[in-house]
Parts: sequence; C-alpha cells; structure tokens
Amino acid sequence: MTHEVNDAGLDLPGTPNAEGWRRLHPLSPVLRGGIFFLVIVGVVIANLRDVIVGIFVAGNDEGDGEGGNIIDLFEFLVEEGLVWLVVAGVLGIILFVVLLSWVAWRFQTYRVSADTVEARSGVLFRQHRRAPLDRIQSVNLQRSLLARIVGLTKIEVLTGGQGGKVELAYLGHRDAKTVREQILQLAAARREGRDIADAVEEITGTAPVSYDGSAYAEATDAFTGRAQDFVDFDVDPEAAASQSLVRVPVGRLVGGIALSWETVFTAALLLVALFWGVIGTILGAVGVGDGFFGSGGAALLTLIPLVLVMIAVIFGQFNKGFNFTLSRGKDAVRVGAGLTSTVTDSIPFGRIHAIEARQPLFWRPFGWWRVRVTVAGHSVMQGGQSATQNLVLPVGPEDDVIRVIETLVPGTVAGLRDGLSGPGDGYIGAGPRSGWVLWFGKARAGVRIDVPELDPANATLRIRRGYLTRSLSIMPVVRAQSIQLRRPMVHYWLGLASIQAHTVMGPVNLERRGLALADARRVFDELERTILEVQRNDQSGRQTR
Repeated sequence: MTHEVNDAGLDLPGTPNAEGWRRLHPLSPVLRGGIFFLVIVGVVIANLRDVIVGIFVAGNDEGDGEGGNIIDLFEFLVEEGLVWLVVAGVLGIILFVVLLSWVAWRFQTYRVSADTVEARSGVLFRQHRRAPLDRIQSVNLQRSLLARIVGLTKIEVLTGGQGGKVELAYLGHRDAKTVREQILQLAAARREGRDIADAVEEITGTAPVSYDGSAYAEATDAFTGRAQDFVDFDVDPEAAASQSLVRVPVGRLVGGIALSWETVFTAALLLVALFWGVIGTILGAVGVGDGFFGSGGAALLTLIPLVLVMIAVIFGQFNKGFNFTLSRGKDAVRVGAGLTSTVTDSIPFGRIHAIEARQPLFWRPFGWWRVRVTVAGHSVMQGGQSATQNLVLPVGPEDDVIRVIETLVPGTVAGLRDGLSGPGDGYIGAGPRSGWVLWFGKARAGVRIDVPELDPANATLRIRRGYLTRSLSIMPVVRAQSIQLRRPMVHYWLGLASIQAHTVMGPVNLERRGLALADARRVFDELERTILEVQRNDQSGRQTR
C-alpha cells in the first residue's frame, strides 16, 4: 500500500484525495455487515429448502409425496436444463453482495489532520464523526477472531464525552498500528502545547512483536507476514527493552479467577443445589416427599440458567485477561490482552481520572490485587458498569500494583504500600458510632489528602474501605469536578457525614462514608482549598505553554 504525507506531516497508509480523506481496507464492509447479510441469506435458504424443493418436484411421480429431496431436485434441474439458471442466480446474489460492499467501501473514509481524527460512512444515511486531538482520552486496537484471521484491525478513538468515539473499521493490522502511533503523537503534542510539525517523528513499534517484546524477523512471504500479524502481542519494544512491562502469568490468572467472588458464588450455588437434591432423593427413598425432582432436584434445575451465566462471566474474565501486558510507551500507557479476540488500549498520559486497587477476601493470603481505572470517554455500559473494560491489572502482587499505579498516575508512589496493606498512617478514620453503617469495614475506613512537598501538582485524594473486599481509591486532585458533604438520615442520627468527590463517570467510587461530622467538615474544607490551588496552577501552566 502506498504512502503519502498530508498537510500535518503524517506518513499514513493509503492515497489521500485533495481534502486528505483516505479509504479503509476493501474488506471492511464485509466484516462490518456483509457477513451478517450472508448469514441471513443462508438461514432463509435453509428454512425454505423444503418449500423450494416442493415447488419444483410436486408433480414428479418418483417423489415420495412429501416434496422430494435434494437429490430429486438436482436430477430435476439437470433434466429440465435449469442448472445454469440456478448457478446464474447464485452468482447474481454474490455479485450483488460484492457490489453493495464495494459501494459501502467507496463511502467509508477517514482523515487525520493537525486538529482532528475524522471518519465518514454511509450511502443513504451519511455519518460524519470527529474527535478533536485535545479531547482524545484513549486509542484502542480491537481484533475479533475473524479480523485476526484476515489480518484486519479496528481503531477506536475515545474522546471526553460519554459515548463519544470515532471508529476506523477496518485497516490492515500494521497500517492500524501506524495510524494509532500518529494519533497518539499528535494528541501528546496538543496536550503539551508543542508544535505539531516538531511532534511527528519516525514511527516506532509498528512491526509485529512476540510476547517478550522482541520484533519478529522480516517476513519472507505473505503467509509468514499474516502469521506474524495474527500472533502480534502489540507490546512497545522500547518498553520491553527498559523492563517496564507488567505481565500476568496464566497460572496466576486462573488462580485469581478460581478464588474470585463470582467463582465462589457459583460453586456455593452448585453445592447448595446438590445438597438439597441429595436430601430430597433420600427423603423420597424413605417415602417422604417425591424424590429428587419433586423435592430437591427442582432447585438444581432452577439454578442451572444462573450457573451457566456465571460460567460465561468467568470464561469472559479468562478470555479478556489472557496474556495481559501493561507497558509504558513514549506518549501513552498501553494495555493489551485477549485469547480469541484481542484488545489493546492506549491511554495518553494524564487522562486517568481515578484508579482503584481491590483485594477480594480469598486473594488476601496470596497478596493479590486487581486494579481498574476511570477514563473519560467510556460510556456507562463500556466503562461505568463493565468488569473488564477498565481493567489495567486483572490480578497481581502488591509490587505490580505499585508499579501500575505509579505508571498511570506519576508521583503517587509515596505511602502506597501503607495505604494498600498497612495500618493507614495519616488517614482520618471513621467516626465513633460508624459501626452501625460500616459494620466490619470500620477498622479499615479512612480518607487522606496527600500533597507532595516537592510537587504539589500531584496531590491526590485517597480513600480506604472494605472488609470482605479491601480497596484503595486514588483520584488526582487536578481531575476533581466537584465535591460534596452529605448526611443521609442514618448518618444524621449518628452524628456522621459522608464526603464524595465527583469526576467523570466510571467504576471507581470516590466516597468515604461514616466520618465524624467535625472530621468530614475539616476534610471538605482542606480538599476544597487543595483543588482550587492545584487546578488554578494547572490552568496557569497551560496558558503559559
């Protein structure tokens, strides 16, 4: 595929038109909708087969009176000289699908300029989506199993608005990596106030790499190149060389899933149902009740759909956590994982709004934690409620957790270990009567505003909570949108209050309940002053750049 340089100095795949628009891969319409159309046609033909056969062979004396079969239909078509007509009809359908795909492809274009990433699609109903560079929150590469087989990759550019994204579906895998690197370079230049012309440098890391981050040898033929693209782990070679990778071994992933609350809950349901079924069978054998299906078996049958759903959730966790890697690139943090389908999420530095480390009860003896983040641009379904979409560490020891948090939110390493598993020195604990609302979580509850002396701009709000599932939530103060002190009815009766910080919608909860009223007011005032000072300095710094 040829390359040309557009007005922004970008070396992108494809030949642009006069306005800089480039076309996606010719197979894009097939993956987006053509295959679905073919499946529908196949289902219709399969369901109408007997009707079609009956129309042609109803008067055939050799038929079986039930419309004949495929062999009878073929013999009838040969005798009547209709085989070529059927072949022409099939070819006509194929040509029609190809024509529709070609027309759709002609109207699918994208453009990356010095200001925006844009995509246009649609024939009868046109769609034009635009993502300003300074609003880009992350750039994802997504490859379903079918896309990996044919060597294509979808780029998903997420912006600050809820549900705001631009999709480039699809490009060749290596071309998609090239486009992503260019977008990240431009977005970083915009965010740092650098000149766009100086930001575009030689692209690195676009070649396929193995699991250890080393680049494959140059492919000698098309088949080898396609195989390399299929198994590409999309790890930044510079990150591999600097040992800035965080990986999750398969054994640890399986152990973490086996000891997660989802698996424990599923196993408990099965044990209860089996126990109840056995009791019912015994009672039925001695003449009490109606046996397994009457007394206890019905409970098992009732739980089967729920168990199947839980098994699907557990397998989804394994599928999306397989071969997990996190690496620190030049302009972004890169998170990649996947077994059948793969997803690589590239998050530009400074776009993390909140981060949380969680430790379920049965992970505690192994010292394992799970880390997830809130990033602007993910919708409620994608980011706010998903258990895996915002995951940046499925399961890892405390050392990996500290490395991940420090990579995503620089300047927060001080006091992390104490906040995760230590006594929580410097945290304001729960109120004297908070046991009525926090139960066993009272001992761990705490909130702290951490302001580094050498770099106040990296001030963070930190919240500890939980007993059955421990957690430590961290929010860079510069990302706060508002704060709230509230007193629900029970808190009011007990002389308590709750402090909550608001940022973009996401899975990380930034509320500390059960504080004594005086402590809550003091935290609220201190947090307000810190937010105003940090954000004022941040805004001044942006204006001077």
